[in-house]
This record gives sequence, structure tokens and C-alpha cells, in this order.
Amino acid sequence: MANPVGRGFDATQRVIMVGYVSSPSTAVAGQAAPADASQSRHLRRTRLHAALAAPGGRSITTVYAPAGAGKTDLVVDWLKAVGAEPRAVLVDLTACATARWWQKPLRSPSWWPSWPGNAAELGRALHAGIPEQTGGSVIVVLDGTEAVVGTDFLTEVRQLAAGEDRLHVVLLGRHAPPDGSTQPPGCSADSALRGPDLAFTAAETATLCVQRGLDLPAAVSRRLYAITDGWVAGLVVATAALRGQPHKAEAVLQQLLRTGAGLSEYVMRDVLGRYPADLRRAVRDAGVVESICPELFATLTGRTDGAAVLTDLSRDGMFATRLDDRSAWYCHHRLWRAALYATLSEDDPARARQLHATAAGWYIGHGQPAEGLRHALAAADRSAAIRIVQEHGEQIRQASPQAAVTATAPGPWSPLADDAPLAHAFAVHRSVSDGAAAPPSAVAQPIWRALCQGDHAAAQAALAADASVVGRSPLQRSTRLRLHAVAARMSGRLNEAVRHADAIGETVRANGLVGSHDDGWARLILAEVAVQRGTSDAAVRHLDALAVQLWQSVPALVAAQQFQAALLCQQRHDDAAALHAVEQLIVDGDDTLLVPRWAARVLRVELLIATGRLHDADQHWRADAAAVPASTATITTARLLLARQPQAGIDPLLRPLLDDPHVSLFHQVELRLLMAHQANITGDTQHAAHLLRQATALADPERLQHPFRANRHMLGPTRNQLTPTAITPPAASPLSPGEAAVMRHLAGHRTTREIAHALHLSPNTVKTHIASIYRKLAVHTRRDAWHAAIAFGILPTDDVAPARSRELRS
Repeated sequence: MANPVGRGFDATQRVIMVGYVSSPSTAVAGQAAPADASQSRHLRRTRLHAALAAPGGRSITTVYAPAGAGKTDLVVDWLKAVGAEPRAVLVDLTACATARWWQKPLRSPSWWPSWPGNAAELGRALHAGIPEQTGGSVIVVLDGTEAVVGTDFLTEVRQLAAGEDRLHVVLLGRHAPPDGSTQPPGCSADSALRGPDLAFTAAETATLCVQRGLDLPAAVSRRLYAITDGWVAGLVVATAALRGQPHKAEAVLQQLLRTGAGLSEYVMRDVLGRYPADLRRAVRDAGVVESICPELFATLTGRTDGAAVLTDLSRDGMFATRLDDRSAWYCHHRLWRAALYATLSEDDPARARQLHATAAGWYIGHGQPAEGLRHALAAADRSAAIRIVQEHGEQIRQASPQAAVTATAPGPWSPLADDAPLAHAFAVHRSVSDGAAAPPSAVAQPIWRALCQGDHAAAQAALAADASVVGRSPLQRSTRLRLHAVAARMSGRLNEAVRHADAIGETVRANGLVGSHDDGWARLILAEVAVQRGTSDAAVRHLDALAVQLWQSVPALVAAQQFQAALLCQQRHDDAAALHAVEQLIVDGDDTLLVPRWAARVLRVELLIATGRLHDADQHWRADAAAVPASTATITTARLLLARQPQAGIDPLLRPLLDDPHVSLFHQVELRLLMAHQANITGDTQHAAHLLRQATALADPERLQHPFRANRHMLGPTRNQLTPTAITPPAASPLSPGEAAVMRHLAGHRTTREIAHALHLSPNTVKTHIASIYRKLAVHTRRDAWHAAIAFGILPTDDVAPARSRELRS
């Protein structure tokens, strides 16, 4: 049966094989792609040029990435950008019949010595023959290293580069050539780029679409990036198809995903062409699962060499990618796997069902009943599906991380109205695969509701009291770890949130659950923490990785991703873009999917204030305030009041929150910044500086930065108007030994008499020391004195931690 998308894709194959990215003449669903000169232009990625320029004095740069990653195009673009074309030598190693690659370059300067009979002669010729007027290093690009078989090649190239300091070699290929050196792996002095480096980012994908004349909504652009994972050739095929049907973008992308863009013949003949036919068929058969490990590979294919095969396929990410260094699991490129699976399903549907049934049995035997149920349904095995639900239904509902499925989800093969047990099996499968944010567990759902309401304290208390996970496997605890991570992030315990998120990631990767919902939430937590810490590059990397996981478009995660992108805009001082993103979330009704669900409404008010739209902020806040928790509502009300009437007193509103243990770290920092701003407005710069130091002291242990950046419109004027003495901590402790001794007791809520008794002093002496402490630290209360002492580093570390802990509990 013919592939409905067409298996030839000859133009696409030509594009991929030469390494350039230009418009293929064939598009998805047989649509002819409009061809024009602009389509052959590849988006310049200057961010990678520095890595090509032999950083650190290295004389060899390696670029190893899968087929279609745009390796050659990138290097040619770099040569043009740095003006090195006249002194560049380009060699196609796949066309070299002998090891003397220098004798048949595709392009070279007129002086290039092609006559030497061996590498040693070439080295001597270059040493004597490179003209002084070249204007820089001679760049030799050796393309197609996957074609090299001998171990001498890499050794000779290294010797050549080391012997001539005017020579810079760039090695391009799908994987590294055989290495005959004795140096241990990872010790090469070569500068390297890999497949993940060459992949387009989400932002570059959007720019490429614009360059190719596509005006796509942001959601469609994100989905395009997610489906292709930034793979250059996949983006070329997809954008060509989208140009052919610009008004059916979602349908085109779904067709791409379902059929793998018709790339099955290309994958089998070109990417896997060097392997024997039986191994290529084994790789195709293994495509029934989203990820593969050696044991599962052996179960599906009957081969015993799965470990060696997967290791070889994953060399430099040529075809497969290992989930992490400690995992035995691998995954294939999404479009390639989809293409192989589509071909298997069409050419041999009986074989596909048999493989699904085999996979179902393997997953059940390895403690993954949700995966087992999905494969049983895909195998149309009614009895197995019903049995799995009967034996493992409760386990599936209670804790069921499940891989994201590239292929179409299994559907009924017979009417369900007359088959209640089978209908129930499909219902159980849908309950854990429909992208719902709330965990399916009846115990977990009240905790999730508390988190959605922003009540992190109640959620944390419920988690601490719940013993239902005792004795469960790490995989079964994955969803509970998600709850812990969200609660920790919401309260401001960022270090703890990262630990939980990392634990989730390790668990799901150790079990091969690519793209599971819990893993998506773990990635989101890492992105949120990076945003709060002001590390925007890390945040963007996590959000891009999350977008790739979100090709299924899990609504809650998509909404959270958009919200974090708005916060990044706020940090970049682009309040208008942030406001637009937040308002779009609210208009679409997706703001209620956030955790907490009122976060977008509060951020909208902040951004309206920052952009000077106080009337709009007032109107929206009157409508939204009732749904927001009391502490958040108080802080937002104070922010509005301060914006309208800078002289208005907000201390009476905010001061009670200073002692509230249920107020998150974010709010504890934010309310001090608001109070500092008003203190400066009223002329009390010393108190303003003290409050800023308090905020910093609270934020530093978690490396929290976002409140300071988001409130820059207040902090800028405040900091500018503070006197140097008000904001500069003393070089050494200004307290006497007696005052320091009293200082250690101020956070414990002891009376003056109790402190006097503990220190064997008179109450009057303690009062004198306290008055002196207040004067020296420019504070007015015990609490303020304690925070000033922390900020100034006056107290020893062993005094700070326990006392601060007592204070925060009070």
C-alpha cells in the first residue's frame, strides 16, 4: 500500500544529503511548494559562529549531528560571514575513493597542494606553501566523516593541524570517524558542536516562518517547533507544506506527525543505509514503542545485540539519543520514528499489532501497567486490555506516568456500546492520557485543588500527613513528587523544588517514559525556578525543551509555558509584550489552567501599573480581587494604592503579613520592597535601605531575583535616592560584644527579663544594649534589627540559621 504522503520525497532527500537547507519541491500531502529564490536562504544562526572559530586556540572544530541538521549550510554561512571563502578548502569525504582527501577538493585556492602522496608530504607542502597574504588561517572543511573507515584518518588530521598553526580544520559528519588515538574519551582538544547545538530554538523557528512568508499564530509556531524538535530538514519540509496550505496549519502539522513527513524511505535507505537489511527491519519494528532499551529491543526483535546496536545508533546523536548518561533507554527522532511506524502499520498491520501485544506483556512485567494497557489496546487485544484493567486498574489511576504517544492514540475496533468491559478499558486509558493537569489519584486531587487556589501551606501539610506512598516504587511516587515540587516552588523553597523536579526526571527517564506528564511538570518547575532566579538563558532552554515535550499540547502546561514567557518579558523590561501575552491567556480562558489559577490576573494588574494604565488596573482588580487569597490581595491592593497616592500609608496594610508564616517567600520579599519604596518617598531613606537589606537577606538563600527585577520601576528611584551610608553595610560588626550577645536573643521573642536572666545581666543593661543596637543599625524594632544583622553578616552562621528558623515560624 502506498504511503498517502508519498515516500519518495526525492527533493527533500537531496537537500538533506548535501547538508544544505533549501525548499523541497515536494510537500506533505502531495502539495507542491511554491518555489522562489527566497526559499533557498537558510536562517543565519550567528550564535554558533563563535564555536566554529576554533575557540581557545584549538586547531580542529568538529560538527557531528544527524542528517538534515544543516551542518554544511552552517559552515558555508560562517565562511561567508567571516570573509574566509577565498582561503577555504572544501572536501567531500563521501566522494573520496582513497584516503588522499586533499587531492580532490570541491573547492580550493589556486596554491593548494594536491600533489602530495601522503599526509606527511602534505604537511611539509603546507608549511612551505601557505602564502603570507592569506589574511588568516587556511580553513579546511572535511565534510562527510561518517564515510571514513580507517583509524589513521583522524590521527593524520590531528598531526597536520598541530604541525601548522595557520591551519584550521573543520570536520563535519553524522558521527565522528574511527579514532585510533589512545587518549581516553572526552579528552580531545577539538572544539565540538553536536546535534542539540544545531537544532533551531523556538524563537529561531518563529523567525524562519516569517522569513518564509508564513504568518503563523504563536501556538502553531510552538507546535511546529515541538513536532520537529528544531530539526532543520524537518522545518524545511513542514514550512513548505504550510505554504501550500496556509489556512490548514493544524491539519498539516497533524499529517506531518502522523506520517513522519513521508521520510520512511529516506530513513531506511540513507540514514540507516550502512546497516544490513535485517537490522534495519529490527529498528523499524522497535518503532512501535516511544523509547527503547536493550532488553525491550531484544523482546521485540529477537536480537541479542540490542545494547551494541543502540550504542552505535546513538553515536553523536546520529539516529537515536540516550535519555541521560545513567539511563539504559534511548529515543529516536520524533519524525523519523513516526515515519517508520507509519510504514510498518501500512505495509504489515498484523506485524504491528503483534509487536504491540509483545510490548504490552513486557511493560506489564516491568511494573508499567499504563504503558501495557495502551499497547494492548493498540494491538486490538480485547482480553489482555480487560485483564490489565482488572488487575492493575487502581494502580493505573493512582500513579501512572505515561509516555507521550507519537502515533495516533488507539481507538475502538468494535462498537463499545455493547461491550462494557472494553469501554471501561478505554475509559481508564483516556483518564491517564488526556493531558489533564490534576493527578488521577483521589488522595492527590484535594492537594492539587489547594495548589490551584494558591494555598501552598495546606497542600504541604496534606502531603506531610499522607502516608499512602509508603512502600511504593519510585515510578509510582512520580506524581506525588510532582505535588511536592509544585508546593515547594509556590512557597518559595526553590532549592527543594529543583531537587523534586530532578528526582521526577531521573525516575521517568530511568523507566523510558519519554514526554510523560509528570516529566513535563518537572521541566516546567525547572523553568519557573530559572525565571525566579533571573537566569533567562536557562529558563529559555527549559521552556524550549518543554515545548518539544508539549507536541501533545497538554493545556495546563502550554498555559504555564506562556505565563513564564510573559515573566521573562517583564524581566527584560518589555512590559507591553508581557501584558499582551497575559491578556491573551485571559481572553482565551487559559488563565484558569495555571497553578495557582489567579496568577495571570495578579500579573495583569502589576503590568498595567507598570505601563501607567492605573484606571484599567483599578477596574480589573475590582473584578478579580475576590478570587485571590488574602495575602496576595493585600499586597496587590497596596501596590495600587502606592501607585495612585505615593504618600498613602501602606504600612498598616502590609505589616501584619511580616509575621505571617503562611506568606510565601516571594510575597515576603515583595512586601518589603513596597514598604521600602514608600519609606524612601516619605524621606526615611535609612528605613528604606534597611527594608531592602531585609528583602535581600530573605531572597539570597534561594537565589531569588525576580521580585527585584519586576519591581525595578520602584527600586530604581529608591536606590538612586538612598545615601551611600544608608545602603552600604559596615566593613565589620558595629556592635560591642555585649550588644552582639543580646542581638542573638532578639529573634526568639524573649522578654527583656528573660534575656537578662540568660546572659546574667540586669534588665537595664539589656535595655541599654537594645537601644544601642537600634541606633547603630538604624532600625526601630527587634525584627528589623535581626534582619539587619543578617544582611550585614554581623551574626555568625551558626547563630543565623536556627534563630531565623524560629522567627519564620512565629
